[in-house]
Amino acid sequence: MSLRRALVGLMAVGCLLALIESVTAHRAVVREHLIAAAPTIVSALGFLVGSAAFLWWRPKVWRAVQGIALLLVLVGVVGLYFHNAGRLLGEREAEHEEHHAPPPLAPLVLTGMGILGFMATYPHWHPEGELEE
Repeated sequence: MSLRRALVGLMAVGCLLALIESVTAHRAVVREHLIAAAPTIVSALGFLVGSAAFLWWRPKVWRAVQGIALLLVLVGVVGLYFHNAGRLLGEREAEHEEHHAPPPLAPLVLTGMGILGFMATYPHWHPEGELEE
């Protein structure tokens, strides 16, 4: 198994775990804010594309992995904003003062999965034997 294939496999597993977490954590919030469905959708897509790429690893599949990696990074960054908007703007809502505040760094899991996808498809990796010192 190549390092690229292993990285895309890790991305798929990470997206599955993020999917499970986002479904349970965002269930009540989605009714109020539709944007809260984004991590669930992009995690599901990441799992499906990553699993397909892991099973049928071909250079032509890399574009699909790169596309979903970009979505993962974007949704992670946007989620970071939404999880911390009240804190960043200095607002003291009852939600943020209680223990129901969203975890501030949780969306970065999606960003990390996207980075793994980009690493798996980076075109200029050299096998260890080809590295010059």
